[in-house]
Amino acid sequence: MERILRSKEMAEIILLPVRHHSPACALHISRMIEHMQPGVILVEGPGNANSLVPVMVHEDTKAPFAIYYSYHDTTGIISEEKEHYRCYYPFLDYSPELAALRTGKRLGIPTAFIDLPYGDILAASQEGKGLLKREEEKNNYNDDYLLSRNDYLRQLCEKTGLRSFDEFWEKYFELNGLREDSEKWFSNLLMYCALARENTPEEVMWEDGCLAREKHMAEQIQEYAKKESASGKPVLVVTGGFHTPGLMTLLGAECGCLTKISTGLSDIKYEEVSSDAGTGKGAQAAKDIQSVKKVPEKDQGVYVMPYSMEAADALNGYASGMPFPGFYQKIWQNLQETETPYENAVLDFIVSSGKETRKKEGNLSTYDEICACAMARGLAGLRGKQEPGAYELMDVVLSSFIKGECNMASDTPMRILRKQMTGNAIGELCRSADVPPIIYDFQTECKKYNLKTTSTLETEVTLSIFSSRKHRQTSMLLNRLFFLDTTFARKVKGPNLQLKKDRNLLREIWKYKWSAQVNSALIDVSVYGATIEEAATGLVKEELKKELGAKESAILLTRVFEMGLKEQMVSVYERVHEQMLSDADFYSIAEALKSLLMMDELSILYESKMEFGMLIRLGCRKLITLLPSMTRIKDEDLDQCMNALKLLYQLTGRDTDSQLAQEREAYYEALERMSQDGEIHGGLNGCIHGILYGGGQETAEEVEMICRGYLTGTSEQLFCTAQFFRGLFFTARDLVFMGNQFMEMLDEFFGRVSEEEFMELLPELHMAFTYFTPREVNKIAARVAAYHGKKEDILARKVVLPEWYTYGKEMDAYVKDRMKGGEAQDE
Repeated sequence: MERILRSKEMAEIILLPVRHHSPACALHISRMIEHMQPGVILVEGPGNANSLVPVMVHEDTKAPFAIYYSYHDTTGIISEEKEHYRCYYPFLDYSPELAALRTGKRLGIPTAFIDLPYGDILAASQEGKGLLKREEEKNNYNDDYLLSRNDYLRQLCEKTGLRSFDEFWEKYFELNGLREDSEKWFSNLLMYCALARENTPEEVMWEDGCLAREKHMAEQIQEYAKKESASGKPVLVVTGGFHTPGLMTLLGAECGCLTKISTGLSDIKYEEVSSDAGTGKGAQAAKDIQSVKKVPEKDQGVYVMPYSMEAADALNGYASGMPFPGFYQKIWQNLQETETPYENAVLDFIVSSGKETRKKEGNLSTYDEICACAMARGLAGLRGKQEPGAYELMDVVLSSFIKGECNMASDTPMRILRKQMTGNAIGELCRSADVPPIIYDFQTECKKYNLKTTSTLETEVTLSIFSSRKHRQTSMLLNRLFFLDTTFARKVKGPNLQLKKDRNLLREIWKYKWSAQVNSALIDVSVYGATIEEAATGLVKEELKKELGAKESAILLTRVFEMGLKEQMVSVYERVHEQMLSDADFYSIAEALKSLLMMDELSILYESKMEFGMLIRLGCRKLITLLPSMTRIKDEDLDQCMNALKLLYQLTGRDTDSQLAQEREAYYEALERMSQDGEIHGGLNGCIHGILYGGGQETAEEVEMICRGYLTGTSEQLFCTAQFFRGLFFTARDLVFMGNQFMEMLDEFFGRVSEEEFMELLPELHMAFTYFTPREVNKIAARVAAYHGKKEDILARKVVLPEWYTYGKEMDAYVKDRMKGGEAQDE
């Protein structure tokens, strides 16, 4: 803890260093505020967010939430490109800053943010540094990397035998620090922060805008200290630990004071700073900091919005604060309920992850959980920790739940634990909160594409997506809104890439209307991003975390394809590739292959540069490999399987891809092996022989012999005969028109079956003849009539005899009754 004692013009200033998202920090901050009862609490955070504090501390606002900062560089202060910038400042229940704000409200103490506005921080940062880092997808206002990543800290971890800074922090500041006196705890933290800062080059701090921010905060602290001088109460300042030594130097140097550094309960060191210290090294450093360029306030935005624990997890790319928010949320809750918060939390996570593992794998026993609990306590003792923590938890699950080597096939318990330690909570805002920026983005985009948002009447819009760039962009927006499940728009006509229908259509017809549910849905998905595009991108990433098969991955790829999310195409493409290699589901691979083929054909129209040929070839080879295992399919899977066989025939016959053409021989060999299985499904067998005939691998006479084999079989094979014809007509219906052999076989087949058998076979026969066109059906009817000596075409007659009409009507009624299972009388 840092005390800066002032003259009569200044109130005492107390500087408290914190690490973002630390339960121990939050606990000690609350204790210090209650003990010291300051006149005002100042918190590190952009000053233009002070209007949001009432919402943040409102009892109906539930963490996690974040302050969203945006800046549009319309004046080109940051760069000539005049780009849009954004960042997030997340808060969890155990964030020290939020604990300070909430404690202040509870005790009636004023609170305020004192940092530079986001746009000014950008202006103070150098290109590619700080909040201008281009590699970060989501920039974070509070970044702990200066406090957690340097040579000194790496050596410190090596000396203490700990694997990472996070484990070092948990041991010395969380586990062992919970029972320390608050002043001693802050003194230890301040010493650590001072050493971390001492080993950081000043150039790095200048490039990140760190020095400019500290100068601004020091000025704000002085202003508040002057206002509180009459009250006699101290000014308490909560900032990131890396900034505290810098603020100490600036505040001590600007106007002489006595600086009191508490290093322990019984070890107090005092440093005298003379009244002319304004000419000293610290003052000179403050003067050397260039004045920050002020950006226009109108170009900056600040809102509070729901956030998620997953987004706040340091291991998911969020650079500020501690990892495992779900685990530390449990610690924070336990702090209010038990004297052993960590041990209880570890026990809960062992039990919950063990239960989930048993559901998925079924090979974990209660004894394994008991051993894990005992091992956690033992590891904590060996490592000098008062209780087992997050790293003991992960170690014991790895040791006790995974039998043998830990790899992709056996790491299910670790993946389950990691997910639980991350947590899945999503914050909520009170009703008085301002709407998140995604609402404004929605309104802006709709206005840009002439979509009405001021009427609740449903409106129809027709889009020529392949001939108008604006229409294509409108379609992308509507597809994104549909993907986000906003209920705003639905496509009633046009290419459906998910169902693989109507891909020959050149226009889309959408119906849309605004309703209150649209805004609600947008607020719900704002956790994934502050714009429609960001939210759609975030939701795609969320989908990728699920256990998707090849089919589902390919469908997701078609959605990204339609939404025009070019940056996400690569990651989803890679998932499809991964599933093509690992998925053993024949039908899933086949459906994925259809989606890929469709996107390949439409890529030019959709202006996509993605190459799908490699995945198509991979899927083709995978299906051919799986073919021999598909001989004994179920009746309900026949259509799917036949369509897959036909797709493979078409793909391996493509002249435009020589590599696919090379697979034709392997395809025929797989079909021949399948046909030799004595228990092959009749319909599938017919389909295979039709393909072999069409590919020149079998003659019509050979196919006829197979047919006669079915016809001369037992009565139990009659149903298989109907299925065989169904499969054969699916792939080679022209055989019916080659001579009279097949016509005679069909006639023989119908002559052998009884009426009851015919009624049983009728659905299958109906399916078989649906593959013929109306013209072909008429042609078959004419040939059948001629075969039985009836050459007159009833359709050519100008007059139909009454008795013929009556007979036909009675026949229709009879068949309809029999199809329903009735017993119509024979006439």
